[in-house]
Amino acid sequence: MSNPPSPPPLALQDEANIPPNAISLFPHKIGPQLFFLPDRNAIMKVGRGVKMAEAEAMRYVSSHSSIPVPTVYDAYEENGVGYIIMSKVGGQQLGEVWSSLSDDEIVNVKNQLRRCLQELQGLRGDFYGALGLQPCEDIFFAHLCLTTSGKKQYGPYSSRLEYNQGLIAALTNSRPGGQLRELEQNLVARISALTEDAKILSHGDLHLDNIIVDHNCNIAAIVDWGSAGFSVPGRDFLEANMRARNPEWIKALADIFPEEAKAEYDILKELDKALVLYSGF
Repeated sequence: MSNPPSPPPLALQDEANIPPNAISLFPHKIGPQLFFLPDRNAIMKVGRGVKMAEAEAMRYVSSHSSIPVPTVYDAYEENGVGYIIMSKVGGQQLGEVWSSLSDDEIVNVKNQLRRCLQELQGLRGDFYGALGLQPCEDIFFAHLCLTTSGKKQYGPYSSRLEYNQGLIAALTNSRPGGQLRELEQNLVARISALTEDAKILSHGDLHLDNIIVDHNCNIAAIVDWGSAGFSVPGRDFLEANMRARNPEWIKALADIFPEEAKAEYDILKELDKALVLYSGF
């Protein structure tokens, strides 16, 4: 006997158009919600934080690479709420099985991820920002702004010079009164000196739970492209390491990312640490 559909979270009941037979997959999750649609054998992602750039990212990756991603059936907004209808991917989150994998299975997964990242490195844009010429989703631009109320957006940017200026603006806005300390001017100078202008498509949230594998430990899909966008080559390596908690996974990241993705790691890590010095997040 199948389980009855789980009711959507109360906040969504009032503002979103949820099909009556939709089954909430993570009913206690904060933020955008995922529902299984039995009549379409599909997944619906819905919420005020769901942006059309996420659907565009999956479509772009699907049409320009062999990286497995969910197929987007439909994407739209209604009354400020975003909806993405996509294919249901069979398998398990890599995080559920990682600790039980054999050495050969780990090598297999790492080789597949290495190929995926090589393909991502080849997907270049002509601006920094989310697809559709939208603002940047990089972690550097997501921290608390202390100079104005509400969330501040940065980008899109057309050049590395503009992108660097955005990073410095974010750092300035993370300080009470928008005042940088004298010792922070050295960090500003080093950020300003960065010249690598490649605009690489980055996932933005590459952790174990966003990688789906089948029973043979082959990658079935990389999911959750909500933070995707064209960014500097080192963005995914930094953000993946920041979110990693498993020591063996951290070692694996060093193996699967190309060397060019690691070139700016130290300064980007220093910048992100400086960005949360006062706010904590």
